[in-house]
Amino acid sequence: MRFSDKVAVVTGADSGIGRATAVRLLDEGATVVAVDVRHTRPWDGSADDRLHRLALDVAEPDAGERIEEYLRGRFDTVDVLANVAGILHIAPFTEVTRADWDRVVAVNLTGVFFLCQAVARIMVDHATPGRIVNVSSVHAVVSEPNAAPYTATKGGIEAMTRTIASELAPHGITANCVRPGATRTSMSEPIYTPEVVGSLRARIPLGRIAPPEWVASAIAYLASDDACYTTGACLDVDGGYAMDGSLPGAVYA
Repeated sequence: MRFSDKVAVVTGADSGIGRATAVRLLDEGATVVAVDVRHTRPWDGSADDRLHRLALDVAEPDAGERIEEYLRGRFDTVDVLANVAGILHIAPFTEVTRADWDRVVAVNLTGVFFLCQAVARIMVDHATPGRIVNVSSVHAVVSEPNAAPYTATKGGIEAMTRTIASELAPHGITANCVRPGATRTSMSEPIYTPEVVGSLRARIPLGRIAPPEWVASAIAYLASDDACYTTGACLDVDGGYAMDGSLPGAVYA
């Protein structure tokens, strides 16, 4: 119950890692503001008194102002922000349109920036030693062909988070990233063909694709007081994907 009496905002909360994170924080006692562009899935009714559903497209230009107004009107402060919402556009680099690029950047990077800003203002105003956790990707450091806008935004999130961490440290607020590897979500499932799954299992040292709950555990750690002395960091949750340079199937003489 690390989050008893704490208020947490989780974006992308209708599915995948965002949903698993919201459930984990609820299970540990938090009051959760579950943010998504739409809410399509039912929730466990036992947490209804601590669950607030907010339909919001984080890519909208006024998303930061809207969520700040919503939060200030309902809570004394905010303790946790988990920015999980994200989208993936698959296309060769040479065929990405300006509209494709703008949409991915708006959701994955611009939205993250302005939600961080909105929630940090509340934390600073109330002298709350809050926790901001942004979700990056193994593909911030390992290339993913046909996903240039996505990889660019994930690299941007990591650089941005380090700067946010520096600026907010004097207020006792931490900002960190979680860097997931292969994870089964509604976003990734369409590209996880049997061939892709076989290649990933051969490529990942631990040989597994993660369920969203494994990533949510890492987010919950960085959002908790257990990580009070960690800021500006990026925690790999990828089964060893990013660190491993071996050649699957190769035998060295």
